[in-house]
Amino acid sequence: MIQFSLSNLNFYDTSFDYADKPNDLTDVTNEQHQTLLNAINKGCIIFPDLTYSEQKPSAFHTWNGTEWIDVRTEEEKLVHKRSQYPKLTRYQFMRGMLEYGYKSSDIEAQIMLIEDEYTRELTMIGFKDATNFVRTDPSIDVMRDILGKTDLEIDEFWELCVTF
Repeated sequence: MIQFSLSNLNFYDTSFDYADKPNDLTDVTNEQHQTLLNAINKGCIIFPDLTYSEQKPSAFHTWNGTEWIDVRTEEEKLVHKRSQYPKLTRYQFMRGMLEYGYKSSDIEAQIMLIEDEYTRELTMIGFKDATNFVRTDPSIDVMRDILGKTDLEIDEFWELCVTF
């Protein structure tokens, strides 16, 4: 016979002698044992009646006693989303720029207008020599500002570029 402890989410086989068993053991069938074990492994919350919550939606969710909630701010969610975007190849990035009506010579001319020499040179190196582009790289923010775009517009651009 298998028993389950809700307090420590452990199973106990009654054929073994345990030195220190919890006092909240409940008999479970083999089917319940498998079902509960799967639920625990998925991060579900087990209730006293041995039912369980839906699977934890993400590592960012916490149980508030009745449901899973994501306590991050909208900005924190966006930062995480952007960190998950794949790198773009140079072809994907340049193709996206062209699709949005920007020629590389126009972008280079805009970069040359950056007043701070270090920022200008770093941005130019990133634009001309990069083999891939990362959404969270600071040079993307510089180019976003040069083009007068918002972060959401750059996100849309990125989502288009990954299709090439």
